[in-house]
Amino acid sequence: MTIAQLWAMAPPGYLSSPQRPAFHLLVLVTSGSTTHTVDFEEHHLAMGSMLWVRPGRVQVFGEQATGDLVLFQPDFLIPGTHAAGLAGDHGGPVEATGPFEPTRRALRREYTRAAGSGRPTVVQTETLRHLLSLLILELARHAPDPRRPDPTGLDARFRDLLERDFATAHDVEHYAQRLGYSARTLNRATQAATGESPKQAINRRLVLEARRLLAHTDQPVARLARRLGFRDPSNFSTFFIVHTGQSPTAFRATARPAGGS
Repeated sequence: MTIAQLWAMAPPGYLSSPQRPAFHLLVLVTSGSTTHTVDFEEHHLAMGSMLWVRPGRVQVFGEQATGDLVLFQPDFLIPGTHAAGLAGDHGGPVEATGPFEPTRRALRREYTRAAGSGRPTVVQTETLRHLLSLLILELARHAPDPRRPDPTGLDARFRDLLERDFATAHDVEHYAQRLGYSARTLNRATQAATGESPKQAINRRLVLEARRLLAHTDQPVARLARRLGFRDPSNFSTFFIVHTGQSPTAFRATARPAGGS
């Protein structure tokens, strides 16, 4: 859809409130500019910019610009391709400015043609999948890659396991044992790949999820604490204050505008 179509269908104030969609979102700005906030960090997008937000991220739309939005489910990309692998990455949003316009136009033309046919044919669907993959690969080509080399793949496996277990396992030994390495070896791998220790990665992931839940849900703090593996809500509050400088209640008040949903 176009960005204008989204603004036309959204209730007043909805887009300025935290959202957490379960699908991928590509924002392509063709005119004007906007600020799109993803996981509490602002991304300033101007003409020619594209931003890729993966599922589960908390985001807030800024001012309206002109351009397209591409929404797709995680399983739409062709399995086994590099584009599908990028879609499964647990990293943050990907942003770049580049020559995306020809592929954007081709994808829009094909989508309009397929939507107009009522039920897309196999050929139309495959064409959409390939054009979308091409757009993602073009984005990856022009976006800076903050990752360092991970020759053994241990850091990547740790990140996958962390994404699965962070709410139930807060100790480094759990991840080291599951991966079949010592805690010292795991620490060397994560430090080399990202510059942070496994414990720092665990804490950062917990804080991020806590912030997402506080901003996007109305669940009581005690319930969120249990959901994140803290038996005592006071321990969770202390943990959150140490890592953010705010209490959970204070953060929720600043993250959710008055009247937001």
